[in-house]
Amino acid sequence: MNTLFSNVRLWMLGITFLFSLGCSSQDQNDAANAPPASEIQQNTETAISQTDTSTTNTSSVTTERQPGDPLPTISSASQVDDGYQEIEWDALVPEGYRAENILIKYQDQLAELDDSDPKAMELFGIMQAEMDNAPVNEKLNGKKVKLPGFIAPLESANGEISEFLLVPYFGACIHVPPPPVNQTVLVKTVADNAIDVDKAWEPYWIRGVLTTDRTSTDIGSAGYSIAQATTELY
Repeated sequence: MNTLFSNVRLWMLGITFLFSLGCSSQDQNDAANAPPASEIQQNTETAISQTDTSTTNTSSVTTERQPGDPLPTISSASQVDDGYQEIEWDALVPEGYRAENILIKYQDQLAELDDSDPKAMELFGIMQAEMDNAPVNEKLNGKKVKLPGFIAPLESANGEISEFLLVPYFGACIHVPPPPVNQTVLVKTVADNAIDVDKAWEPYWIRGVLTTDRTSTDIGSAGYSIAQATTELY
């Protein structure tokens, strides 16, 4: 299959997933060895190759995650009322907006394209541009929130990740194309609360003040941001 066109299919699967976040987790408790990294995901290809080197030959048992996996149904984090409003990902989507309408809009054209047709990538670009212009929920601007998700690393130093995109499912922006901007948050952590690169594959709770600042990065665009964020394993 043409690699570029397969991205369209992956993108469609990712967007479809956004509207099934209520489904139960498909986590598998198999042995896995997430590769340590001194430099985190310089680009999408590097990130994919890092993940592909994971093996199951280890005595340490952890959760093996697959691209598109949702958050686990149960959080192990403390449930203390800390003054932050706990929100779900659908709260970031303004009322009346449905990302799947973009798929509906272009599905007939996609159905007519062969896998090797260069027009497929052109259409993908049009669809992604519409996703990058998705509206955000302005009512959340300036709110103290607590939001769970997976991370797509952007900046790391000394084995710690201090800047990343927070996304609702594992592998977004790395293994599969990015979700709409209203389902992506740019996060910068406080100095003493960065994420260990060896635990970058785990889901996290992120706490901080949410702002509706749009940002473009090398691996995807974000419609929200949280600066001076604190993190906790989910």
